[in-house]
Amino acid sequence: MANKKRIMVVDDDKDIRKSVKQILEKNGYKVYSFENGRECLKTLKEGKYKPSLIILDIMMPEMSGWEFQRKLDENIELSDIPIVFLTARSTETAQEMYRRYGVDYISKPFDINYLISSIDKITNSKEKSEQKVNYCS
Repeated sequence: MANKKRIMVVDDDKDIRKSVKQILEKNGYKVYSFENGRECLKTLKEGKYKPSLIILDIMMPEMSGWEFQRKLDENIELSDIPIVFLTARSTETAQEMYRRYGVDYISKPFDINYLISSIDKITNSKEKSEQKVNYCS
């Protein structure tokens, strides 16, 4: 598949990154994984490629999902990248992040079918305003 959609996964948990990468690659996506937000931002700013979507953990030691999102929004060329939050945080915090900045959030541990369904829906949408999806556990 020459035109694979690119997904970036940013999570400090190696097992989560590996699992999400394997799941998405089996479903036809090209996946780049990052241990922290700083690493991902550096790659984005280098301009090698722009992903169709970023899957972002909220709680990370070097740079939180909040801080990553703020940095992304500060860059006009990167601010339109859809974000799906993947989080173990409380539902209230996840919902707040989703309402403010994301197109969806997925609670850990996550349901594989919901993950794929959400990612497919978002990456197949034409406009960011139409990409909001409703969270269901």
